[in-house]
Amino acid sequence: MTWKTGTRSVLLATAAVALVSALSACASNSTPAAGSSSNSSSGGSSASASASGKSGSASSSAAGSGAAGTAADLTGKTLVAKEVTGSYAIVPGSTISLTFQNGSLAARAGCNNMFGQYTVSGNVLNAPQLASTMMACDEALMNQDTWLAAFLASSPTWTYSGGTLTLTNGTDTIALTEAPTGAAVLEDTGWKLVGLISQSGSTVSAIDPTVTAWLRFADGQVLVNAACNSGSGTAKITDTTITFGPIAMTMRACVGPTQDVEQAMNAVLQGTTTYTVKDDPSGALLTIMAADGETGLQLTADASVGADAMGSMTASPTS
Repeated sequence: MTWKTGTRSVLLATAAVALVSALSACASNSTPAAGSSSNSSSGGSSASASASGKSGSASSSAAGSGAAGTAADLTGKTLVAKEVTGSYAIVPGSTISLTFQNGSLAARAGCNNMFGQYTVSGNVLNAPQLASTMMACDEALMNQDTWLAAFLASSPTWTYSGGTLTLTNGTDTIALTEAPTGAAVLEDTGWKLVGLISQSGSTVSAIDPTVTAWLRFADGQVLVNAACNSGSGTAKITDTTITFGPIAMTMRACVGPTQDVEQAMNAVLQGTTTYTVKDDPSGALLTIMAADGETGLQLTADASVGADAMGSMTASPTS
């Protein structure tokens, strides 16, 4: 009995010690030690504020650089699209272009020029009223003008990322990228001759409709079909100039309209020329002015001309 009582006493004493230790530990965890209360509290508050600041900064950064970008991203840019997804199908061979400049928007869908003011509110682009020129064009392109004006007036949402502007109104979506310049523009297609320029650009004469002449650019070279003879040479392209090297041509005798066209082309395609590419109802219009600034060529984009000769970048005499 004495042994049992002693054992009970030892057990009770041990339990008491354990209970006191536990209570002390609990008190220590819940109540900061003297002299460290302020620091601990301040440290916790500081960490919380720091975390909050980081979170706020991240949120602010995400809001400021969200997928939509900013209006400043668009200023000074011309963006083009060759297709629309959704309920509307773009007219084959046409493009849609938008130019943003200090709150002004110029839009083109293949026929008339539209222009007016635009604003950006969050991820919404507002261009409710665009004025337009009144040129008569192919009906499909005029209808496309009407569609684009209505689309822009519908307050589409927008994102600008990786150089691509995406506009959508929930029904149709347009993805536009920056307009190519220089060699990228000229090498994208073939160029069919449609007019001869004289008197410093003041007069443009259409070529005989029975005559076919064209240029094709690729990899620093140009293929030339001058209506009668054909050949190739070098062509160094910048954003505003084309410098033609000697062009090796076939030597077929030419008469009549083909001779006139060939002589005009040969006179222009020498040395450093200036050029412009503009959108036109019939397609992109390339104007090349001779080094003297007096004569030039007008050509329209035509993907079919010269396509069969692109593999070797050499041209054969025309039949």
